[in-house]
Amino acid sequence: MELFRKKARGELIPKIKSFRSGSVPRLMVWAEPFRKAYWDANFVHITGGLCPLPCKVEYDRRKINTTDAILIAVRETKDRETVTKSLSPRDPNQPWIGLAFNPPNMANAIFKTKFRHYNQLFNRTMTYRRDADIVFLHGFIASKEDAKLLPRTWVIPPKMKIKNDSRKLAVAFISNCNAMSKRLLYSQKFQKYAPLDIYGRCGNLKCGGSMYVIHRYNATEDQCLQIAGEGYLFYFAFENNFCKDYISEKAYNLLHYSIVPVVRGSANYSSVLPPNSYIDANNYSPKELADRLLYLQAHPQEYRKYLGWKKYFQPSTVGGAMVLCHLCTRLYDPDFYEYKLYEDFDDWFVEKSHCLAGLDF
Repeated sequence: MELFRKKARGELIPKIKSFRSGSVPRLMVWAEPFRKAYWDANFVHITGGLCPLPCKVEYDRRKINTTDAILIAVRETKDRETVTKSLSPRDPNQPWIGLAFNPPNMANAIFKTKFRHYNQLFNRTMTYRRDADIVFLHGFIASKEDAKLLPRTWVIPPKMKIKNDSRKLAVAFISNCNAMSKRLLYSQKFQKYAPLDIYGRCGNLKCGGSMYVIHRYNATEDQCLQIAGEGYLFYFAFENNFCKDYISEKAYNLLHYSIVPVVRGSANYSSVLPPNSYIDANNYSPKELADRLLYLQAHPQEYRKYLGWKKYFQPSTVGGAMVLCHLCTRLYDPDFYEYKLYEDFDDWFVEKSHCLAGLDF
């Protein structure tokens, strides 16, 4: 956000004088196997000219000598040797950025990633972790004043205001029925004490299909999210993993509606969501949570206090696109090219993520 403030005040943003291929930095994306449609969807803000500072994305590995940094998708690498052989000889002045959108236990379960093979490989990291060199967020909240500095496509206008509240109690979208966080089990226990509609493969209600980045879905226009945002008082934004700092798009996709998220994960939600804007299920057993939501349903004035933050803050669901723009910005920073090496990437990303099987309830 400070970048936008500086641009608005006309202040000088630090830049390096020149790049390998001209006045704009160039980034190479490395993944094996390479899925062009997937990466095109991720970089839509960069290629569409929507970033505060421009950069170019390169897929052709023959142009490695003209790229300023290399973004390596950790979960989509076969092994260390494949990476090093493809990108050899290595240029010490060309940062290798280890990219991980998801927690390490997901990559282990789905892609069989062996993170220890990547020790002493990356100079920079780009993950959801708050201590990464580039932090990947699935959404963000800005003050109303700061929102004036954002690109128009990043500002999500608030949806309808509910006057006569006849909405159902709670809704959830769950398609991973065996998530390590045991979110389905918690939800099913909640259903013993209060109504909860579950959409997706794990529930008895269906709406739409999968919503992944490659589908280029728009959270503000999706009909299924609209049904939830306009038809319910609460939505369950339960994460599939309990890992340090991990918050997925679930926490942000409905914030522009007059609905209250019920979160459950290992992140510090108070650091990313406005005060009194959510209910943390970690503080309640399923029965206690049911009692709390039913109480708020019966006391509309108390419920509306959870929506008061909307007077002062503006939500956005373009966190993924924004942070990739932030990657472009970092490429202008001389400090980004200073020597650094993740000696024990496995320890940093796996052990220090403190992933749990799920909290007791």
